[in-house]
Amino acid sequence: MPDAAVVARQLLGVEDLHAWYGESHILHGMSFAVGEGVVTLLGRNGAGKTTTLRAIMGIVPQRQGSVTFRSNELVNFASNRIARLGVASITSPSSGPGSRSSRASFSSSAS
Repeated sequence: MPDAAVVARQLLGVEDLHAWYGESHILHGMSFAVGEGVVTLLGRNGAGKTTTLRAIMGIVPQRQGSVTFRSNELVNFASNRIARLGVASITSPSSGPGSRSSRASFSSSAS
């Protein structure tokens, strides 16, 4: 259950989010709330970080549950409409796996 202070200034809410690739059910009931500020989604390889973001952004072919952004329900919106509301993913370029240390990544993002 999200912290009451986060819910009070909630920017993004995810409730019971499920996602599928074809017949494979790959995201099972994800729920969380995010307030304004810097947020990081961490996890090991294969934990579902990218799939979670893709499901929020409407890029996963099949999903169900609730995704709200600034009080707008997004789960039935097309990905281009979600992007126009300001929900997007920005990745940093790399030269391949292991090209930068965590310390170097954090240092450059803090600059």
